[in-house]
Amino acid sequence: MTFWNWRRSPGPSATQGSAAVALAPELAPIELYTADSRIVAWIAPQGRRVTDLLSTKDELRLWRPSPGQLADAPPAGTDPDASSGDSGEWETLPTARVVLAMPPEWRASRQLRLHRRLRRAALIAGPFNVTGNVHLAPGVEVGQHLLRSSRFMPLTDAYLLHGGDQPFEHVVSVVIVNTAHVSQIVPLVTLA
Repeated sequence: MTFWNWRRSPGPSATQGSAAVALAPELAPIELYTADSRIVAWIAPQGRRVTDLLSTKDELRLWRPSPGQLADAPPAGTDPDASSGDSGEWETLPTARVVLAMPPEWRASRQLRLHRRLRRAALIAGPFNVTGNVHLAPGVEVGQHLLRSSRFMPLTDAYLLHGGDQPFEHVVSVVIVNTAHVSQIVPLVTLA
């Protein structure tokens, strides 16, 4: 008779197929943009903010990533349990390749919320023009020094514009920008 060893880590089969979904029931959708592609996938944030995941890791683990053209519309009714004909394995994407990330819609717990001053700003990140609210710590202003303070910067109530061969625009509640791809950032005057 054998007994289950609760301290033993899951085997390799637990990182594939429906076993991976069972181990990570908190999968959340994410939309990522690199300089030349759009990727829709699922991540397992495990209660962490996506900004923290991107800033602390060199790779982002994606469940069933679906790369496409920049202007492709997001697939409607996507479900991580639905069969898509692929291998169903987790894949990784180097965070250095990510220009923009649209995290899942969720409200962080009180312990994870950062209360900061809001300042409207416009920036150019790779092929994207982004306008949104930057959340600033006390004493910090919008400028190039802000970009050096962290690898990824969230903006809220954001407007995205891509003016390449296939132009498109998006209005999103949150976008996370890779500061390594930002070539210009300008504070905007707010009327209120």
